[in-house]
Amino acid sequence: MKFFKDASKREHQNWNKAVSAGFYILLLLLFVNIIMYSYNGAELMSSSSMFWTGIIVTFGYQFILNRKSEEK
Repeated sequence: MKFFKDASKREHQNWNKAVSAGFYILLLLLFVNIIMYSYNGAELMSSSSMFWTGIIVTFGYQFILNRKSEEK
């Protein structure tokens, strides 16, 4: 019994692109956070808000890429 359908090759490619984008967004946020902490002594964002931003970017970008793939 399957709960989910198998992902197509295109959906796997879209997932890989989305994970890469999410990873680079997290690196950018971490870099900005470290710079702000170095200058001001206070973080710009909490670790939980960075985590949720990365999750939202990853799944949101995957959703957008899958929708664009379906239109073609």
